[in-house]
Amino acid sequence: MTSDSTENEVSGPVKGDFVAPPDYEDRDESADALPEQEEFWRPPVRFGSVPVEKEPLGWDRRRGFRKLFPSVSLPFQVAERVRFGHSDLEPNRLLWGDNLHVMRQLPSESIDLIYIDPPFFSGRQYNVIFGDQNELRSFSDIWEGGMPGYLIWLNARLYEMKRLLKKTGSIFVHCDWHASHYIKVEMDKIFGYENLIDQIIWHYGTPSGGRSSGRKPVKVHDVIFAYAINYGTYILY
Repeated sequence: MTSDSTENEVSGPVKGDFVAPPDYEDRDESADALPEQEEFWRPPVRFGSVPVEKEPLGWDRRRGFRKLFPSVSLPFQVAERVRFGHSDLEPNRLLWGDNLHVMRQLPSESIDLIYIDPPFFSGRQYNVIFGDQNELRSFSDIWEGGMPGYLIWLNARLYEMKRLLKKTGSIFVHCDWHASHYIKVEMDKIFGYENLIDQIIWHYGTPSGGRSSGRKPVKVHDVIFAYAINYGTYILY
């Protein structure tokens, strides 16, 4: 990192500053908010009428996900400025707040790449020792409403991430066996089936080398779904 103070100057809010919410226009969702996939979801004629849910869970055709998750215009706080990579690049901002409300206040098509590691729908309560003071923090991965409740929560955030990504942008969603197959179906509806870049298998192994020690096989991998906003203009970063 350079020692030149002029190159280290940071524009915009710094750590501890509160960012005022922008003027928000409460509008209905446009007709093309979700990708057109009529050919993909249309059943063969010989099967007759087969009901298929073509819209992601929780979606309202007029209000989108704001019907279930109304917009809340609140200030959010800059928790940290993080600089890495080339010294000429603007430092990144680490923001503190509910990610859905924060994302709704960020400008559209402003992000190149998103990687998320959301809750896995494990049905477990986690206790984590955090920080130098060995503070005990709890995290619940138990969802009211079961799988539909979890997917609706996630879909509302995936939809905002899609809005934030540039036309050449991409998103990577890390999950595991608990809900990966359901998440894939919902992401197809939000980003478009044809924009799936790949399903990446993260094999992390086990001390036993992946061998089963009982009746059940050992779980040795997670899944990362990679989607592009427009696969035709996708850029690998």
